[in-house]
Amino acid sequence: MPETHSLQPSQCPSEIAMPRQHVLPRTFSTRCRTVCAMTARAAAATGGFQIALVATAAAVLTAGLLRIALFTWFISTGDIALTTYCRMLITGLRFDLLAGLCFGLPQALATGLLSDSMAARPVVRRMFEATWLTGFLFLPLLVVCEWLFFEEFDSRLNYIAFEYLVYPTEICCNVWESYPVIELLTGVSLIGGALFALFRNQFHMALATPLTRRNRLGGLAVYLLATAGLGATTSMASAEVSQDRVINECAGNGLYSFVYYAWSCRFDYEHLYLTAGEHLTSNAVRKLVLRPDDQPAADSSNPFDRTVANPRAARPHNVVIILEESLGSDFVGVLGDNRNLTPRFDELARDGLLFDNIYATGNRTARALEAVLTSMPPLPTEAILKRDHSERVYTLANVLANRGYRRLFMTGGRGLFDGVRSFMTANGFDLFLEQSDYTAAEFTNAWGVSDEDLFRRTLVECDRLHNQGQPFLSVVLTVSNHRPFTFPAGRIPQSSPTRENAVRYADWALGEFFRKARTMAFYRHTLFVVMGDHGARVYGAPLFPLQSYRVPVLMIPPEGDFAGRRCHTLGSSLDIAPTVLGLLGGTYRSVFLGRDLLQLQPEEGYALMQHNHDLAMLRSDGELIVLGVQKRASSFRVDPATFALQFSGQPDDRSLLATVGFYQSAHRLYYSDRWFPDGRVD
Repeated sequence: MPETHSLQPSQCPSEIAMPRQHVLPRTFSTRCRTVCAMTARAAAATGGFQIALVATAAAVLTAGLLRIALFTWFISTGDIALTTYCRMLITGLRFDLLAGLCFGLPQALATGLLSDSMAARPVVRRMFEATWLTGFLFLPLLVVCEWLFFEEFDSRLNYIAFEYLVYPTEICCNVWESYPVIELLTGVSLIGGALFALFRNQFHMALATPLTRRNRLGGLAVYLLATAGLGATTSMASAEVSQDRVINECAGNGLYSFVYYAWSCRFDYEHLYLTAGEHLTSNAVRKLVLRPDDQPAADSSNPFDRTVANPRAARPHNVVIILEESLGSDFVGVLGDNRNLTPRFDELARDGLLFDNIYATGNRTARALEAVLTSMPPLPTEAILKRDHSERVYTLANVLANRGYRRLFMTGGRGLFDGVRSFMTANGFDLFLEQSDYTAAEFTNAWGVSDEDLFRRTLVECDRLHNQGQPFLSVVLTVSNHRPFTFPAGRIPQSSPTRENAVRYADWALGEFFRKARTMAFYRHTLFVVMGDHGARVYGAPLFPLQSYRVPVLMIPPEGDFAGRRCHTLGSSLDIAPTVLGLLGGTYRSVFLGRDLLQLQPEEGYALMQHNHDLAMLRSDGELIVLGVQKRASSFRVDPATFALQFSGQPDDRSLLATVGFYQSAHRLYYSDRWFPDGRVD
């Protein structure tokens, strides 16, 4: 009989034929169960903290994608090294983690401090839902705001964004007229609403997970320690990952930079910047500012209080200073632009003296007013127009008041903006006109009346003041060349609201003003100054964007002595008042730190400027000394053709002392209320 074998239970054919097909599914399912169990235990241990972690992750992901988009759209990637790109991403991730933890902090605090029974109450749940919806709407709204701000300023949200919040009328109207607000807000609402719907039930389940008091307080402690530790080891300086300013801006985080600039807008100058003995700094500045024939005032608390000697005899000319909004040198034909944007200004240049090497002290209108009228070096962040020691500041208006001038300030916008009205009326101007005073304006936008309306009223006021038999100073501030770039129809061939067309319209209005002024009696007795208040926007890769600070300055004296001439001496907006007073002739009392450019040799020129928290002095030999926070000082060589900066190490002691001296002196004199002559003149 053939041999037979009985099968044992362990030798089932199916198990013998397919042993691995049974083992693998069992192993995989075991792993899945393990992961699920770990997830369940983590959920049970974290409870409502899951919501804070999801909020943090959402903020980090959103910020990271925005960074990549900004880099791709606004930076030419051809010359960027891979290591620089990686440093930008890694540094940015650090900023994003900190901002994300702060974004999720309210939920973490609520989870850690509220008991389970309290969190389960219906009214508390509704408050949680409102918070979640607000957060999910905030993230896409922040992306929109950052993108538009970066497009305008080549920068993350900085102190300009913080300052704008103080003036909601101008800003809201400007945004409404400049961008498709309804479409953008609809997109924000759809994205935010979809995210809320996606996570709402999950968040409620997390809230329903009970937590022991120990877990709640322990989780909150861990969250707070992580946030505090990351915050203590992260600074704005860490965003400097390259010599390219725009890459550094991409490396940052808009939420972080906004809070940083809001917090630091009134920081302690002496604590953050290099300082030196007051005697040393005063002497260094006096050597540069005072002329040999100047007579220092005795017993004055201001070391620069003096009587300025002037080789010209006094002439009681009227003075009209026109500050053209955002008119940078890169728009002006006679300064090299080939787009034919400023034919009227170019024609006017034949009648006067064109200064072609002048830099604005900052990138805001308030900075221009501060520099042109007070000749005070710029303090970091805010202009003094909005600071709290500005009730007694010496200005060009004060000097001319002592000569019997009437002093008129005119703006097309609201006097409340940037504190213009309060500053001007407190410091030498006896007449002030603003948007509400133009009752028959033909065109108005978010920033005020059009340039032609402003100039039409200027002609009326100048004629009226001239007929009173007194010389007058009139400072005229235009607003048309500003986003949303709208202007009256039919003035120029182009009609679309673009920056270039706004320049064309502003130039047309300026030309019309001079065409009509030439027919009026005051014209033959008036010194005109036409200049840009600042450049149109900050742009370019250099850490200090010099090119965007260049502005045209044209002075047209009534005698025609300088018709068609140019002055190449390096200077800044600080030098406008001393140069105007030099053309008027006669001696005058001064504490100004600017100089008469027509009394300088080219090698004596320099320009003082401020960009965010950086303070700079550009010398005529091409050296740029930059003072930064954390008591830093750097020196760069400037390429005159491209404005590229080449780091050259630490500045020499003499240049550094002069740079420190200007800014330290301005800070101390302003905050000790000494920016006014108070000594005795022998």
